Amino acid sequence: MTGIAIRRPYPVLDREGIEKIHAAAMQGLERVGVRIGTARGRRLLKEAGAHVDGRTNVVKFPPALIQECVRKTAKRVVLYGRDSSQDADLDLKHVHICNDGNGAMAIDYDTGERRSSVADDLMRSARVSNALDNLHVYWPMTTSMDIDARIRSLVDYKLSFMNTDKHVQVCTTVSETAARELVAMASAVVGGEKELRRRPIVSSVSTTIAPLQQEGGNIDAALVLGEAGVPVALFTMPTPGASGPVTLAGSLTVAAMEFLSGLAMCQLANPGAPVIWGNGIAPLDMKTTTRGGGGPEHGLDGAAITQLAHHYGVPSLCGGFDSTASVMGTQAAIETFASGMSLVLGGADLIVGIGLIEDARTLSLEKLVIDDEIINMLRRIADGIVVNDETIALDVIERVGAGGTFLGQRHTMRHLREEHFMPKLLDRRSYDVWLKDGAKSIEQRAHAKVLEALAEPVPHPLEPDVVKELDEIIHRAARTPLAAA
Repeated sequence: MTGIAIRRPYPVLDREGIEKIHAAAMQGLERVGVRIGTARGRRLLKEAGAHVDGRTNVVKFPPALIQECVRKTAKRVVLYGRDSSQDADLDLKHVHICNDGNGAMAIDYDTGERRSSVADDLMRSARVSNALDNLHVYWPMTTSMDIDARIRSLVDYKLSFMNTDKHVQVCTTVSETAARELVAMASAVVGGEKELRRRPIVSSVSTTIAPLQQEGGNIDAALVLGEAGVPVALFTMPTPGASGPVTLAGSLTVAAMEFLSGLAMCQLANPGAPVIWGNGIAPLDMKTTTRGGGGPEHGLDGAAITQLAHHYGVPSLCGGFDSTASVMGTQAAIETFASGMSLVLGGADLIVGIGLIEDARTLSLEKLVIDDEIINMLRRIADGIVVNDETIALDVIERVGAGGTFLGQRHTMRHLREEHFMPKLLDRRSYDVWLKDGAKSIEQRAHAKVLEALAEPVPHPLEPDVVKELDEIIHRAARTPLAAA
């Protein structure tokens, strides 16, 4: 599934800036270190020559160790779909889009009321997402709050596999047990662990704890996933002004230290394991004490992380298209466009964020459709202006001459769709025509698109025996106490 081609990424950092942040991160890893919460990770690092403080669990990294681990990292990451036409190749040259995930609330698509999310919300979001051409990877958009907590994530995985044939990216896998359950479910879908290693249809996130801490369960899970060939996004999210320096460059340095420490453990355990640099940096709004996920800094940081990730030869996963708005409306549109534009133009490999409001708390299926239209606009901006003899069209200009029209020219028909953005949702008609046709708002038009998507049959439904195997995995997990997992 081809992403948005970026011919000339917009550089947020110059070469000197990249080198300075890299050098500072390497010095910080050597002099300050990172607290590692997993015994396995500390053992791997100590055996590789890192200094481990047995009292604080802070590990200090020799620069040569980091450099060697970066060298071992997989230089090509493909997020495979169940349908091969849905594969997303993170080749550092194209931008791919993923919806936001794990909201605990939803706007009911029948009543418009805000309520706790349920399993049906996840099912609907997967089907609508599957119908959107600009969405390349599916992240379970909500968590099924009507399902027992022990098996909630497993039910979310099952519903995702059943309702989309795109690659499934899941939230932080928090323990070895959870990682093995994810591997078991994905293996059941594709026909075994060997096939999963060849074409991993899932990926996961491992979130760091800023500043400079790696949570044990997350890393233990990442190492298990690495053994299975499942890509892991090491997600760094220091909050400038709170868990990171208020300056963006300072928080980028903290993020680099956290990412490189996680990468080192992944490569020591499984050389060549596919790793992605995930970014969730967003400033603390000092007035409201809330996270400014929809602000311009979020996109700037993501574009900078992308440059740093590419410096190490790995792809980026960046939060974007975010909105802190409580409802759909003008604020949501402004924040979504602003936080996404710099990431698209900056060449972020995977942008995660469409479809939720309230800073990723609440699902809106209508916003999912509206965001798809925003991406269509950004795709056209990213395409830029092609200048050659054919597009300059001097021969056509000579043929039409002064006072003529270009409407009937073959050149016009040949290039119209590639040169001009063609809205699918935005309404460009006159006021009188719009009024006569029912005066529908963009939210109403988006709702109609949602209904169309839900009326379509489920793509490539899973075989009954596969669904049965998924249910058996869930039932076994339900008998395991949560503390033991």
